[in-house]
Amino acid sequence: MKIICVSDNHGNTYYMEELLSIYEEASDEWIHCGDSELLETHPLWQNFKTVEGNMDIADGFKNERVVELEGERFLIVHGHRHGVKRSYKELMSRAKEENCQFAFYGHTHIPKVEEEDGIFFINPGSIAQPRDRQIGTYLVMDLNRNNHQVSFTFFDRDHNEVKELTQSFNLTD
Repeated sequence: MKIICVSDNHGNTYYMEELLSIYEEASDEWIHCGDSELLETHPLWQNFKTVEGNMDIADGFKNERVVELEGERFLIVHGHRHGVKRSYKELMSRAKEENCQFAFYGHTHIPKVEEEDGIFFINPGSIAQPRDRQIGTYLVMDLNRNNHQVSFTFFDRDHNEVKELTQSFNLTD
């Protein structure tokens, strides 16, 4: 299964629309981790599953959501309500409560994947306003339970792989 994940576009729709055109046939799910600054009626939400960020003004977004796909459960939050700048403690608690091995978040604008106590904490970075690099990023996650593998491939918004961020993991059931 392939998941495309973005966050923190802060009103810029160009890159998200471009991702849809590039990965339209190749992706099983589209995740957005908040701070879109778009209305809940925007056409992008027909594809992307999103949550409310601290800069969003739309009333229709949830603070968090769980997406189920092919028997896997994925927690999606922005992170400002879960203290992700300090630790993963609150996010880990919510992921475990929701029986999710994968927790997607944004807010920090810094792309990374970390695994702790069997939970993967996944931040695609900001596609529009990166804090730790010149060009924004997004993430392509490939999950293959049959081979017990998950890979997280980061790309800059010009679609060049950011090799120093890309990681693969062996999974245990």
